[in-house]
Amino acid sequence: MNRILTACAAAAVILTAVSCTKEGPSRFKGNYTFKTSGTITVRPEGDDQAGTTVFTLSDENGQMDVVARDKSSGDMVVAMNILGGSVLTFDAVADGMRMNITPFTRQLTVPVIEEGVFEVVPPVATVTVTGYAERYADALLFRLEYEGSYTFRDVKYEIVGSDISCWAKEN
Repeated sequence: MNRILTACAAAAVILTAVSCTKEGPSRFKGNYTFKTSGTITVRPEGDDQAGTTVFTLSDENGQMDVVARDKSSGDMVVAMNILGGSVLTFDAVADGMRMNITPFTRQLTVPVIEEGVFEVVPPVATVTVTGYAERYADALLFRLEYEGSYTFRDVKYEIVGSDISCWAKEN
């Protein structure tokens, strides 16, 4: 009998814990410290036979605020105050346990290094950012994808791949 009562009590605790898991905007809203890093893979535009080059992007860090715009629809606004840079804002939609980023456009400096020489004026790419975030304990993990292009020394390059992550720890 004690075993049955213990099993029922354990099941009740598990069901209570599962039912209390936040979903939607309340799961993501808050103030965070973030760091974004990753790589982009590029090749000359329209040349499928050309080799690709992988560039490691400069890390971005700072403060992030995630606020609910409309709790019923899950609409949210994310504001990233990049240390030594500008403010980046974008929309997102909280959908259950995931926050989906509404695609937005931003400027991205491409850290070009050729033959061991760092380019004094690196090219700037216009990229469309897509992706999502998931919450882990007191942090958000954003998985981002960059698509876009830039021109460097009269050659237009396209971004054909990216591996970008942003870790945001709640303050």
